[in-house]
Amino acid sequence: MPVNAPAEYFAAEEKFRSAKSREEKIAAMEEMVRLMPRHHGSETALAQLKQKLAKLRKESSGKKGGSRTGIQKEGEAQVCIIGFTNSGKSTLLKALTGASPEISGYPYTTTRPEIGMMDYFGVKIQLVEIPPTFHPEDMSVCRTAELVLLLAKSESELKEIEDILKKNFIRTKAVYANPFTEPVSDTKEKIWNALGMIIAFTRKTDGTKSPMALPRGSDVEDFARRIHKDFVRNFRFARLWRRGMVKQVGLSYVLEHGDVVEIHAK
Repeated sequence: MPVNAPAEYFAAEEKFRSAKSREEKIAAMEEMVRLMPRHHGSETALAQLKQKLAKLRKESSGKKGGSRTGIQKEGEAQVCIIGFTNSGKSTLLKALTGASPEISGYPYTTTRPEIGMMDYFGVKIQLVEIPPTFHPEDMSVCRTAELVLLLAKSESELKEIEDILKKNFIRTKAVYANPFTEPVSDTKEKIWNALGMIIAFTRKTDGTKSPMALPRGSDVEDFARRIHKDFVRNFRFARLWRRGMVKQVGLSYVLEHGDVVEIHAK
């Protein structure tokens, strides 16, 4: 029994004990690993839990002849799109990313996760469409994603989807959209705002700029470290362009969306 484990851990442990399928056991154990306290006294228990989880995953993969998803994170963030059949998921994925998922008026056209890359002012965001069968292994992608986009046509439908997330121990931040009434551009902005990031631009001496996504509240030091840690160690000053103004700033200066930064090092 882990020391000082929260009540949610024991709820996940009970879910694991009562799980009927291997996929349900994996989902519950993933949640147990996430909720296990990280301190010296829990190191052994955490290691044992991870070993058991790895064994379960290996058994599951062997039974199916390979991983069902095998989705590798790409871009600055990963967003899962969830909704019932014919909720507009594939159409939205195509509109936001240019991907070519199969789209039809028939139910359950999507049987495996579909992936596309959304471009937001040069920053790439990975979108993953989860099939409406809500297979536990597909749903596991949502646990490690930065955001879940819930598509629903009504409040009751939204409540059903939220219940499915709870059943699968998914506590990832979620936002709601209705693709039948909401413009694609609004949904795109909603995704970006929910991710809690800003875009700052690196400025090279030749005047060219490149976008960099950072968590909201990041400062010049965070920006410089993303380029290379030596820029922090050898930092002299940064020149910053904001709303037509140019100023010289230090490492602790907090950045805003749209800032252009030129790092000067020793």
